Amino acid sequence: MRKGSALILVIIILSLFAVLAAFLARIVYNNYAGGRLALVREQAFHLAEAGLEKGKVELTHNPAWYTALPYYLADNPQWLIGYAAGEKNDLGEGSYKVVREKGKNQLYAVGHKGRGIVVLKLRFDNPPFKSIEWSEL
Repeated sequence: MRKGSALILVIIILSLFAVLAAFLARIVYNNYAGGRLALVREQAFHLAEAGLEKGKVELTHNPAWYTALPYYLADNPQWLIGYAAGEKNDLGEGSYKVVREKGKNQLYAVGHKGRGIVVLKLRFDNPPFKSIEWSEL
C-alpha cells in the first residue's frame, strides 16, 4: 500500500457514514412531521364534528336560526374558512365555526387546530330536524 491510502479509505468510509446518518435523520424527521400533521388534522376533524353538534342543538331550539346570508357558490371551503359569518367557539387548544346560510338546509362546521383545518357539511330536513347526510369538503 502507498502512503496515505489508508487515510483516504478512512475518509471515504466516514463520508459514507455521514451521508447515511443524514439520510436516516431525514427519514425520522419526515415520519415525525407526518405523524404530527395527521394528529393535528384528526383533532381538527373532531372539532368540526363538535361544531356540527352545536349547530344541531341550535336548529333544534330554533329552526329559523342562521349565521350568514346565502352565498352564491355552493360548498366553497375558502369562503367558509375565511369570510363566512358564523358562530365561533374555542374548545381546548383549537376552535370551530358553525355556519348556516339563511334559507338553506345545510350546516357547515370548520374545525381549526394549529395548521389543521377540516370543513364538514351536514344536509338536513327541517322541521322536525333530521340529518340526511354529512360529508367532508
